[in-house]
Amino acid sequence: MLKSILMRLATMLVTLAGVAIVVFILIRVAPGNPIAMMISPGATEADIAQLTALYGLDKPLVQQFFIWIGGVLQGDFGTSISFKQPVSLLVLERLPATLELSILALLIALAIGGFTAVLGAKERGRTPEAAVDLFNGATLSIPDFLWGLLLILLFGVLWPVFFISGRISPSLDLGFTTNFYFFEALVRLRFDVLRDLLAHMLMPALSLALPLAAIISQLLKQSLKDVLQLDYTVLARVRGFTETQVILREALRNAALPTLTLVGVQFTFLIGGTVIVERLFAYEGLGNMAIDAVINRDLPLIQGIVLMFACLFILVNLVVDLLYTFLNPRLRHG
Repeated sequence: MLKSILMRLATMLVTLAGVAIVVFILIRVAPGNPIAMMISPGATEADIAQLTALYGLDKPLVQQFFIWIGGVLQGDFGTSISFKQPVSLLVLERLPATLELSILALLIALAIGGFTAVLGAKERGRTPEAAVDLFNGATLSIPDFLWGLLLILLFGVLWPVFFISGRISPSLDLGFTTNFYFFEALVRLRFDVLRDLLAHMLMPALSLALPLAAIISQLLKQSLKDVLQLDYTVLARVRGFTETQVILREALRNAALPTLTLVGVQFTFLIGGTVIVERLFAYEGLGNMAIDAVINRDLPLIQGIVLMFACLFILVNLVVDLLYTFLNPRLRHG
């Protein structure tokens, strides 16, 4: 197990190095001058040259890369061109909002997908299973940003019960020590803050969750149907278990293993999907800031955000691999 973890960590480092090289090159060959976008119309050539030297953009490309990597290894991701603040502080300030939104979306997807999968497996071959398949097909065919627009129209305009923008109401007095508002509100039992956060987060989280719920439902339902044909589930029925008890007590644990890997992979795509959904709901997360960084050609901020997303993707995959190994007896004992 330890050897496997060390090999995965080494692979992570190689992957991060590749991501760093690719993003560094791509954003510099893209058209546009970031310095020209931040200076006033009356700036002279000397002003442009001074700012270019300040951000190190006057040096050769290879030298720029090693200067940047050297700073990253020391925890210094540079200074944002548009915000005039350290990139590391900006990223860490927005990261908690994106993580909370992604985790809430994952929980919603697991709840919806798990319920519909169990329902479809229990009623296999009957009308409820056909309804589940229809729901999965319709849900998966609509992308997350379109779900966001539909939810804004339904619950923000026609029936305004949720907020359609922002992360939390400015009128609330938080006094929190971290930017993990949801988790800190749970610890402090600030139910007023929890209600307000959920009223802001529910629609963007549901937009992200619905396509993932359909994927989970379809795969888990098929796995349950396969497991329900095995001998030990037939024996459970002979012992007097109801079909629901057979599914929940006997079949679900084994059927969930193939779904676990898929959930890990899809969760990384869900985190990536926050970029558009956060922009749509004006949610103050890392994805929304990433779009601002691209619009402003903020090279240090783009590099920092992409590296952070890459770290999240790799860590999620590592956790899923280890969890799958732990839950699968054959792999664990092997």
